[in-house]
Amino acid sequence: MRGADELIRQGRVELDGGMITELGTMVDPETERITIDGEPLVVPAKKRYYLFFKPKNVVSTMMDPEGRSCVADFAKGIGGRIFPAGRLDYDADGLMLLTNDGELSNRLMHPSAKLRKTYQVKISGALEERELERFARGVPIDGKYTLPAKIVPIEIRPKNSWYDVTIIEGRNRQIKRMFEYFQRRVLKIRRISIGPLRLEGLAPGEIRKLDKSEVESLMKTVEEKSPKKGKG
Repeated sequence: MRGADELIRQGRVELDGGMITELGTMVDPETERITIDGEPLVVPAKKRYYLFFKPKNVVSTMMDPEGRSCVADFAKGIGGRIFPAGRLDYDADGLMLLTNDGELSNRLMHPSAKLRKTYQVKISGALEERELERFARGVPIDGKYTLPAKIVPIEIRPKNSWYDVTIIEGRNRQIKRMFEYFQRRVLKIRRISIGPLRLEGLAPGEIRKLDKSEVESLMKTVEEKSPKKGKG
């Protein structure tokens, strides 16, 4: 701080084009332009984390070449650049994590993370007991078996049924294709949790900032899931 004060005394620091003359001036490096001797001051962006309830028929990216509704349409009130940590099918709804933490995002999406994600799924008909057991053990998709999953019947009816499904991998259209293996069609799908994060309290289209305990819980989960490095 003493170094910064000395630069201000020397008249070398500008804020949005105007010279700073008062010591201890508070600035926001994400929204205000700071220069020293005319050169922009590069300040690492503060890490930010948000939960988003993605509605159905919204693309889970920040832009869409086809002009469809996307995440950016709901994040306009959030200053600074954020992006989704992972994806959710266009016709699915539910929980997404938005952040500007690229390292965390990469670790969450890496296959080695095996982060638990739970979905509420409505299908045509119902699975028989032996099919539930097979679903949980794993089924072949593109010649490779899915990792063990958890499936819990919630509401069983002759025409359609609801299940909670928890998986630890993220293959393309995985849950839909797992049910298709048993000739059942997925009618609705909603993601209700990502690791320790829960959908409760959010309405479709809403975004809220993670509180300190949620961030700490997420970081702890990521650390636990990270591959342990061998001793040199």
